[in-house]
Amino acid sequence: MEAHKLHPHDRRLTLEFILPAMVKAGMIQPADAELLIKNNIGSKEYPLSIIAKYGVKDRRAPSLPLSLDSMVEWLAGIAGKPYFDIDPLKMDIKSVTQLLPAAYARRLQVIPVKVEDGKIYIATSEPFALSWVQEVQTVTGKIVSIVVSSPVDIRYFLEEFFTVRTATQDFKKENPEKKEYGQVLELERMLGKSARNELGKNASAVIRIVDWLFQFASSERATDIHIEPKTGKGQVRFRIDGKMRVVYNFDPELMLPVVSRIKILADMAMDERRKPQDGRIRYKLTDGKEMEMRLSTIPVQHGEKLVVRIFDSTMGTKTFEDLGFADEDIDKWERLINLPHGLVLVTGPTGSGKSTTLHTSMRLIAKEDVNICTVEDPVEILNEDLNQMQVSHKAEISFGNAIRAFLRQDPDIIMVGEIRDTDAGKMAIQAALTGHLVLSTLHTNDAVSSITRLIDLEIPAHLITASLRGIMAQRLVRRLCDHCKEKVPTKKDAWSEVVGPHVEVPMPLHTFSPVGCRECKQSGYRGRMCVYEMVLVDRALKDIVRKNVTLEELMDVTKGKYTPLRVCGAQKITEGVTSIEEVLRVIY
Repeated sequence: MEAHKLHPHDRRLTLEFILPAMVKAGMIQPADAELLIKNNIGSKEYPLSIIAKYGVKDRRAPSLPLSLDSMVEWLAGIAGKPYFDIDPLKMDIKSVTQLLPAAYARRLQVIPVKVEDGKIYIATSEPFALSWVQEVQTVTGKIVSIVVSSPVDIRYFLEEFFTVRTATQDFKKENPEKKEYGQVLELERMLGKSARNELGKNASAVIRIVDWLFQFASSERATDIHIEPKTGKGQVRFRIDGKMRVVYNFDPELMLPVVSRIKILADMAMDERRKPQDGRIRYKLTDGKEMEMRLSTIPVQHGEKLVVRIFDSTMGTKTFEDLGFADEDIDKWERLINLPHGLVLVTGPTGSGKSTTLHTSMRLIAKEDVNICTVEDPVEILNEDLNQMQVSHKAEISFGNAIRAFLRQDPDIIMVGEIRDTDAGKMAIQAALTGHLVLSTLHTNDAVSSITRLIDLEIPAHLITASLRGIMAQRLVRRLCDHCKEKVPTKKDAWSEVVGPHVEVPMPLHTFSPVGCRECKQSGYRGRMCVYEMVLVDRALKDIVRKNVTLEELMDVTKGKYTPLRVCGAQKITEGVTSIEEVLRVIY
């Protein structure tokens, strides 16, 4: 259907105009259309939002309701305009917000999304109300190209994008004579520690930027924020589902005030930039959610780099099923963590989900009649059912010293954040041998390597065999987005690379590959899960460990007794929850 036949020129959408077209397109029942018009007479709400709110079924796929995004995409088609999914991670926010005044964009509910080759691409949800286009072309001297986007996205990103722009302009107006980082540096020189209060009173623009940054990170599901000083700019990167992406570049004069504002929130020394610092923030977002964050700063060539680790607010409520464990392996693991004594290890590199696995385990076994003590660096997830201690070099609290203290606290279970050195290893094993269950982590590539790692820490083999009960090695792989993954024929060479030589795992005819859509921010993946291997320490393994054997010999004696990481990854691929490329990326 041609646009001009559906609507007069410059006509805003109404239910009366859009519903007949949807009926004709086979998207909606005539009776549903009549009911929607009857129940929404005089409504000023965007008509497609009304339809989505009522959950009207899509006649083309009766099991699904019509979503706002699918209807906006259809609207773009009948208007003869491209559909545009606004992804802030792929946009130059600073450039596009300079094209139109914020008040003008908000009044029209339009947002610039791209500028190239003398054209401005502007997103609207009203593709038949375009009387403003000529005015924008005259003012900007550029050709306007219209794209169609969700009104929810336009409204949301208008506020988000222009918040940073207007705050930056306000900051420059308030501090016109200061260059680079002069404003905060001068305050610190003049006022010393009282600069903290002065910045808090006079830097409302900086406060708005920091608020936006935290809100943006939450909406993008970021696990880490990296704020990095570069030549002529302050670069911001997010880590999302394990991958780093540049999301914004601050003006250089804003870099120090933004970092200082965050350090104030974390009660860190604002005037100390020569030494690394650590801090913590609990921050309330506009939607009422709380963000728990850990901060780390280091001095770098162009200033001070700040990394903010955002703790998953759902981590304390996740189940082993959520983490990706199979039912039979959950049973094995639960038997291990319910043993009365012994040492149980979770291994893997940094960022492999070890803390999440341990805290999920703690939540399962924490009961009123059990005394659980933990020592962590830092305490990541607060749990009222645990007695949690944090490593502190100033207070001379190491992992080893903490375990010594715990043994005088009548513990049933001790959780050690990491066995880093000989002292921590020996104390963990001593606790395990004196009637306590000890859970801890190691940084090793696989489960069996944990045994040789303990030997490298000069722990006698006979103590290892007497105390060690089981080892879990794990990695995190990204989950394929259920909304856009596509079935593809399995490539034999790639499958062979996943399972490795001499491993017989049936090759499926089809697997799934990432595509990219709105739901997954065009990445093809949404969320992560564990691939893992679990080794139970049996008599045969104990016998050979006592002989101080090599890793290869340990591998031989455990062969066939557990499912290796790569085979677990192959199983996840076969189930259609991750891709061959992702398993190869993570495991190798």
